[in-house]
Amino acid sequence: MKGLFQELKRRNVFKVGIAYAVTTWILLQLTDIVSDILVLPEWAPKLILLLLLVGFIPALIFAWAFEMTPEGIKLESEVSEDRSVTRRTGRKLDYAIMILLGLSLAYFIWESRFEQKTAAYEQAAKNPPVSPQAEAPFEPVREISPDDAEINKNSIAVLPFTNRSADQADTYFTDGIHDDLLTQLSRIDAFSVISRTSVMEYRDTTKNLREIARELSVANIMEGAVQRAGDRVRINVQLIDAETDEHLWAEIYDRELTTENLFDIQSEIAENIADALKATLTDNEIATMANAPTDNVAAYDLYLQARQFTLGESQIGYQTALELFKEAINQDPEFTRAWIGLGRAHITNYWTYGGDPDDRQAAREAIDQARLLDSTEPELYMAEGFYWYWGHLDYERALYNLDKALELMPRNEEAHMWKGWVSRRAGFWDQAVASMEDSLRLNPRMHFHWVEYALTLLYLHRYDEARAALDKAQELNPNHFWTKDGYARLALQTGDIDSAIRYTTGAQHGDEFTFLESYMVSRLAADRFEEALETARNLNSDMEVQRQLIQLREMWTAQILHYMGREKESREAAQAALFRLQGLRKKLGDDYRLDHAEALISPLLGDTPEQVREKVNRAIASEPDDAVEHYRSKLQRAEIFALAGMAGEAIELLESLFPPPSETNVFVIEASPAFDGIRDLPEFIEMMEQHR
Repeated sequence: MKGLFQELKRRNVFKVGIAYAVTTWILLQLTDIVSDILVLPEWAPKLILLLLLVGFIPALIFAWAFEMTPEGIKLESEVSEDRSVTRRTGRKLDYAIMILLGLSLAYFIWESRFEQKTAAYEQAAKNPPVSPQAEAPFEPVREISPDDAEINKNSIAVLPFTNRSADQADTYFTDGIHDDLLTQLSRIDAFSVISRTSVMEYRDTTKNLREIARELSVANIMEGAVQRAGDRVRINVQLIDAETDEHLWAEIYDRELTTENLFDIQSEIAENIADALKATLTDNEIATMANAPTDNVAAYDLYLQARQFTLGESQIGYQTALELFKEAINQDPEFTRAWIGLGRAHITNYWTYGGDPDDRQAAREAIDQARLLDSTEPELYMAEGFYWYWGHLDYERALYNLDKALELMPRNEEAHMWKGWVSRRAGFWDQAVASMEDSLRLNPRMHFHWVEYALTLLYLHRYDEARAALDKAQELNPNHFWTKDGYARLALQTGDIDSAIRYTTGAQHGDEFTFLESYMVSRLAADRFEEALETARNLNSDMEVQRQLIQLREMWTAQILHYMGREKESREAAQAALFRLQGLRKKLGDDYRLDHAEALISPLLGDTPEQVREKVNRAIASEPDDAVEHYRSKLQRAEIFALAGMAGEAIELLESLFPPPSETNVFVIEASPAFDGIRDLPEFIEMMEQHR
């Protein structure tokens, strides 16, 4: 036996066996990676393993029976002992084994640090840690600071999925699957799911899971990857306890690419999350998730592309989305969600890009068609809410539909924020604050929503809270004009005109009307009339007609020239403004915005008090019922009366504006040159002292 052992050693049989075994392990790891990329069938790695195992014995036999010589491969019996090179071959095998072991170690380190292996997924799936979690009730947020708020144990942040497809253009498909999963999970009352907007910034982050969880104020993180190849799709997902870094659950789904399979996977993911978190799903929630919206993969693919274009919030993006939604409908005329997407794109075009009545009508038709196909679709109520808000300023119907949407999707942050906006317009201020807080808990990284929340607090004169919200917005996006505009409006209400000037510097070169308006108000408050006049005369015509007001360059010019004491030029500019407004009336008809604009220039035209009062009353009668615009237009009416020398009417209006909600206080009135003509009157002084 000892002689056999020595002979096996001399002929390098042991070394060949070791080299073969290590090489086999490396090849299996490479097979695992390649199978992910090529979406190989599940039996492929097993077949390769079998072939390698079958080859092991022949390799050992070959090492025993043959020898590599300078003249080629020969039978060991044909090589004399003095010409044998087995020792030299053994040294080469030693080097090969060391290299192979080095490669194995390097792969092992890389894998353990940067990849979640299939074995890890399966182990986590089979043996999730058991820790009972109580289902968290859904309550309005009153304290939304992540540092102070108690973290909901069923809260989840689904990080952007990795696109593992060979075609990197498939990112829209991966993002679409991710977005659909978020939408589905938001419909489940047991979960608190962070919105898409807040998680997308972590796509390429170097932050660890604990850091991300703390920033988003969640207990659990989900990671995943999507791989599409031909008619197959593979989706890897894992749920991790962010505090302990423990895998609560993981799974790999390898299916034929059909919409039914995609939504079955989403349903299974939700059920597995519920099991891991010890939460309960209702039968209706499970049934809704598993219901594929279309059985046409091409239509679904077009739908995902269309949604991706809407995320850019640009006119070109929405026009492209319209065409893609229509093409998806051509592929499947009964695709309800494509009809809903088409309706939303049309109503967005109407509100944001030109106000074409044809867009509003097209939105109505698309939504009606969606309702005929499936009146139970939760997104349908969202689209109806947008339609009545943006299409008709009908806040009662908008709120009704948004409430219905929230009954079906209680964790949908978009529905909560829209309810906040509509509630603010309807004058339900406490409800507006509560809804915006609900949205911010689910979408804490959306800086625009923090600005909107701050403005709501600003209307309510809760200035310290408004500043804290703006600070949060600035932390998320330091240089955005929305944040600067919010700070400028806060500065004006707190008497800090210098800061308002600083925040609005450069606004005259942009295309955002609200920011430009803050620029103009700041310059007028600082008596920097020349700057304001130059900006007014160079105003882009695209900014003159807004969705809820009309402010022509001639109107601005007439007002500023009046403040500068250049009355003749002011009246000429006002007459030019009136001429243009009459031309717009032929195009727009009896539009409340025109009534309001004509009232604004009435005192600058030299109208009598009776004429001014008549135009103001006509503007009041025609304006929509809107709490935000109500206080804005009320302040402007006070300015109109003050410019006309009608002190009594101006003071009466101001008295009603000092209490919140409004953007009016002593600082604002003191800084406005519109009241210079009545500022020295005893009754005006008394009013200001009373409210100071």
